[in-house]
Amino acid sequence: MTQPEEHQTPKQQPASTEKFDLSPEDQDWEEELDAGEPTHSNCRCGECCRHLLIEVGLEDAEREPRIKEAEPIYDPPELTNSGRKELVGYLLNDINDKGHACRFLNQTTNLCSIYETRPWACRVFDCDGDGREQLIELGILPKEGRGR
Repeated sequence: MTQPEEHQTPKQQPASTEKFDLSPEDQDWEEELDAGEPTHSNCRCGECCRHLLIEVGLEDAEREPRIKEAEPIYDPPELTNSGRKELVGYLLNDINDKGHACRFLNQTTNLCSIYETRPWACRVFDCDGDGREQLIELGILPKEGRGR
């Protein structure tokens, strides 16, 4: 998503085939990299954080405990094996009179306050590629220019 250069995740993994002993946390990260490549976006406009609904999973809340303060998302009883509603994630949008931006977006700087532990959906959203095209199609960004 949108952060200062020193906090950016590299778009490509190192070409090295050398194997290392990884901690359990690093093994989880490696699995995440295999599932989808983190992006390096340069736009820093914050429009995706202001306008898109941001739903995240329970794993994201384990990585960043402050996510648990957000609006919970439940599967209804008729869709669960237990017959009771079950927590499946959280909605990060903070709906108020100023809009519905992600609760972790600093609206002055357009920076994420939980960038280091941001949700996986945010890690893989490509604001310079397909994500940008989606924002244009939704009318969030103009067709010409970067909307900064």
